[in-house]
Parts: sequence; structure tokens; C-alpha cells
Amino acid sequence: MRPVSFTYSGTVGAPIDKVFALITDPARMPEWLPGCQSVKPAPKLTGRGDRHRIFFERDGRRIDVEIEVIDYNPPYTYGWVEIRRRAGSRTFFALQFQGGATKITMKHMWEPKGLRAWLLGQFYRRRSSYQLFDGLLQNLRKVLTR
Repeated sequence: MRPVSFTYSGTVGAPIDKVFALITDPARMPEWLPGCQSVKPAPKLTGRGDRHRIFFERDGRRIDVEIEVIDYNPPYTYGWVEIRRRAGSRTFFALQFQGGATKITMKHMWEPKGLRAWLLGQFYRRRSSYQLFDGLLQNLRKVLTR
């Protein structure tokens, strides 16, 4: 099965190092990641290989997701793979300097593990992926311009 991917980009009026510091700090994820209620970070933060547990609240249900950081290249790229829930689902952030601002490109990739997963993915496609990115971008702008 071929991977399904979504790519979105936008601009935040803050320096690239501030944006990178914010998105890579697991304790601050609830500030910018839509739906995120809390995070249990890895015991020792080293960058690549760190595992964090993220708790989301959706429709009155608490959802527990475990991620592992697979791309950590300060201050340009950051990415993770989901270990639990949507196993194999990957999210990447690429940051680019744009004058006094930072261009953020988010890519979300998912590879179905079989025909059943592919069919479920087609019916329950991440319809709100653009809304998720837009909310994420708005939250980053709000946090970084305080």
C-alpha cells in the first residue's frame, strides 16, 4: 500500500530558533498542539530517540498517544512517529528562515498496514487535517507573539 500524505505550510512572525525551541519542548506541546491536554515527556531529553506520551481530549474521551522523535536537526527539522494508536503515522516539521519570520511546512504521512486499514483510512480519512494545521499555526502565532 502506498503512503497517504498531507503537506501544509504557513508563516509565523517569529525567529526560527524561537519556533524550533517551542515545537521541540514537550512540556509546551499543550500550548500549540490542538486537542493536546498534557504530555508526559521522556525522562531525559536528548532529541532524536526521545519518547513522549501525549494525552488528547476528543469528544469527551481521553486518548493516549506515544510518539518517538525520529528527526531532530536544530533549528530546521523536527519529526516523530506514532508508536501507539496510529502506529507508523509520521509527522514532520520543516522550518525556513524568511526575513524576520519563519515558514513552517508540516507533512503528515500514514502507510496502511493492510487492505482493511486502507479501507478504514479511506472512509475515516483525516478530514480535518487542514483544520488541524490551521489551528496549530494559529496557536504558534499566539504563543510566540505574547
